[in-house]
Amino acid sequence: MNIKFLPCFFLPLFISQTGFCQSGKFSVSNTSGVSRLEDPVVISRQTLEGFVSIPGSGKVAVLSIHGKEIPSQLDDLNLDGQWDELAFQVDIERNSTLEVKIKWVESMAAPKFTKRTQAWFGVEGNGDGRFKPVLKELRPDDWTPGKQPPRYQLEGPVWENDKVGFRNFFDSRNGIDVFGKTRPNIVLDSVDVFYRNYHKMSPWGMNLIKVGSSLGAGGFALIDKGELIQLQKTESAQYLQIANGPVRSMFDLVYEGWKVSEGAGYNVKERISIWAGKFWYKNEVTISGFIGDKEIAVGIVNIKNPSQAIYKTNNLAFTSLCTHARQTENNDMLGMGLLFSSRVFGGYGEAPRGDIWPKTDTVSHTYFAKLKIRSGQPVDYYFFAGWEKTEAKFGNTKYFTDVVQEEADRREFPLVVGKK
Repeated sequence: MNIKFLPCFFLPLFISQTGFCQSGKFSVSNTSGVSRLEDPVVISRQTLEGFVSIPGSGKVAVLSIHGKEIPSQLDDLNLDGQWDELAFQVDIERNSTLEVKIKWVESMAAPKFTKRTQAWFGVEGNGDGRFKPVLKELRPDDWTPGKQPPRYQLEGPVWENDKVGFRNFFDSRNGIDVFGKTRPNIVLDSVDVFYRNYHKMSPWGMNLIKVGSSLGAGGFALIDKGELIQLQKTESAQYLQIANGPVRSMFDLVYEGWKVSEGAGYNVKERISIWAGKFWYKNEVTISGFIGDKEIAVGIVNIKNPSQAIYKTNNLAFTSLCTHARQTENNDMLGMGLLFSSRVFGGYGEAPRGDIWPKTDTVSHTYFAKLKIRSGQPVDYYFFAGWEKTEAKFGNTKYFTDVVQEEADRREFPLVVGKK
């Protein structure tokens, strides 16, 4: 992105003791013919400091548009103690430009905004049956699905916004599940699946699907010699929280020693993020330890789906795979979808409908997209979930696929950040 700030005015009001400019402004432009609501914007530290001095620790950025302060956050992506990205969202009309003002203030003086996203991993570590949030967790070598007493509050980490929630089964299953919401609340830190039927409707919503032996809601497997190999047998598995803010939450799942075949040990990193107000999460998958090209299968569970998947080329850059049917445990309409770059797309597939709970590692009950991957190079995709109890319009197939299409267009024509 091309970002340039206006020069600082050399007046005592604008100059700190360390000499950095305490305020500036930049532009955000929408060059597409479609208006955008809560469109995510990310500016790297490296780009930003090319045009404005970055203050030392303790200072945070406060952004405003038309005189109104907007939620934003500074995220440390590599956990070295220094922020790497400025993240915020804007509402912007088609073919228009906004002026964004930025000022640096002490963290204690920064405005507080409603928290609309969350990454949460509740771990029971004291033997008292109480789960406490952790920023990192190394999975015990002997941890298995269903082991008692439960170590993890929701069987693994969860991530949510004000629209939808997800969880990862942080054990040998490594599937992904969906929580539907009827209220725009952050709730998954208070849900405990071991002591209630979470497939029944609660005041806030419910757990929507059963994952079984499928890949669930955007889980992946490696395609090896024509078979789907799930991320199950690893020497280690670790959770690392990256960001937990008002507009974006993010975490890493890091696996080492994935035994795909005899003699092969791969390393894997998933970087999962979710933004406020969106019906999707993003997963960036990096696998290393092999030579040449391979493919991963990214899936959508179809245990209760009576209809065929919807395959679509969305635009020149992106392709999608969607389902829309009465496929929740409450027999409601639910749309689930995947969006990915056409550059890495290698075709579609369907895992057979066998036993939902097989005694082997076989993947079943899954529609999937094949994505090409190279060692050490990330591949990203978006997973969508639109439940009619969250928004009645999701009862309509076209409405759901239009939401996927909108994100495809957003990614093809991203907002442009530059000099004002």
